[in-house]
Amino acid sequence: MSNGMQALAPVAAAITKPESTVQNLVKTVIGYTVGSDVWSDRAIPALAVLYAFWTFAGSGSLSVAGQAMSRPHGLDNDHPRKHRGNMEGLPLRLMSAHHSLIENFPLFAAGACLAQVLAPGDQQILNLLGLHVLLKVFVFYPSYVVGFAPTRSLSHLMSVSAIIRVLWMLAKP
Repeated sequence: MSNGMQALAPVAAAITKPESTVQNLVKTVIGYTVGSDVWSDRAIPALAVLYAFWTFAGSGSLSVAGQAMSRPHGLDNDHPRKHRGNMEGLPLRLMSAHHSLIENFPLFAAGACLAQVLAPGDQQILNLLGLHVLLKVFVFYPSYVVGFAPTRSLSHLMSVSAIIRVLWMLAKP
């Protein structure tokens, strides 16, 4: 684990304790996006739905739009990946942010699946999973798209630290 992630793991643990602000934010986001009736026993699947939708549909659509913007005649549907090496600016950031979400989704999915099986009622684990989703969807992605690297990097390190903390907590008997 990198030094940044090691340093942020205790921070992630501290801000995700039960009844924390993170817990309230997660509950609010789930309530507005998936529905308030899912909080008690379906919070982990609700987070997975939100994150999967944004990773594959939301940012995927914006990535395709960015690729189309980067070409004078729009997206070449016969060879949509042909021109990727020539992209720059906003179109490149849209595509890169999408790819980064896809690269990180399997780590979240592993943590969420294990948490649902091994510790479905552990509030701190749920809060850590929620922190990861909140940071990736609402901080990391927008920071990447607008080109604000410090916030993008910090939110990435913190979100990955949260998932590593989940896996660590689940590995301990």
